[in-house]
Amino acid sequence: MLILLLVANTAYAEPAQQRAAKLFEEGKELAKLAQYPEACDRFATSYELDPALGTQLNFADCQEHLGNLSRAFQLFEDVANRSDPKSNAVRAQYARDRAKALLPRLATVVVKIADRRLGQIAVTIGGRKVTPAAELHERVDPGDIEVVVTAPEQRFAQTAHTTARGTVTIDVPVLGASSAGRRRGWVYGAVGIGTGGVLTMSVAGVMGLYAGRHYHKAFADGECFSTASGDRCTLRGREMVDDARARANLATGVFIGGVALLGAGIAMYMLAPREQAVEVRPVMTPSTVGIVIDRAF
Repeated sequence: MLILLLVANTAYAEPAQQRAAKLFEEGKELAKLAQYPEACDRFATSYELDPALGTQLNFADCQEHLGNLSRAFQLFEDVANRSDPKSNAVRAQYARDRAKALLPRLATVVVKIADRRLGQIAVTIGGRKVTPAAELHERVDPGDIEVVVTAPEQRFAQTAHTTARGTVTIDVPVLGASSAGRRRGWVYGAVGIGTGGVLTMSVAGVMGLYAGRHYHKAFADGECFSTASGDRCTLRGREMVDDARARANLATGVFIGGVALLGAGIAMYMLAPREQAVEVRPVMTPSTVGIVIDRAF
């Protein structure tokens, strides 16, 4: 059974390698004819079937001809780093030289992340996912580049204009409480409801004081008096005591309503969506002049 399984796996692998080799040769012929979009498709599919460094090297060359300079740089650099310096020294040096030659045509984006919870953060630079780190250096094609850093509490996005040989630094703050303010309409509503709750509680307090005074007045006027078996009141005293108790119950109900309003105001403020904060600021370096657009959500 084991022998059959190994034979089956080998039989399955050989057609994939043969297909990859065929696509690789087709890509080389298309590249000779300067049909780079088609050649890149062949090299990409060949690499998926058989991730050979030679295929990756040709794919990188193809990407450079298409103008995808940063992608070509990444591919060349990866080939240089992965090539065995002993058995493939020539290829490693060739890939390294090709990557180095692209540097003057690329821009550099430096991303500094203040938040140290890197395991909970996702980073994309120009739409490409990057492993989070306290400081990132990424080679990018010149032009507008967007950096997006996402944490559980907040999403930070910044767009910067870059130029060849230029460097742009983006500082990402701690992504805890959002730096953007809450929507004013919600805040005003929350303040209004909360204020109404406080005022209602104040009115309830006044009503409670009045009810207490009315109750004690029945005893002060002699309409009620205390005995060992309980309070005794005249008919008028009983009316005064019953009225005081009704006012006290009403005051309690009003107070509960005030507490509910205050709680609703607090909840409305906490749930208020945040404004989208936008900041546009100039950026000037020895080799770069442009603008940066900051957005926080």
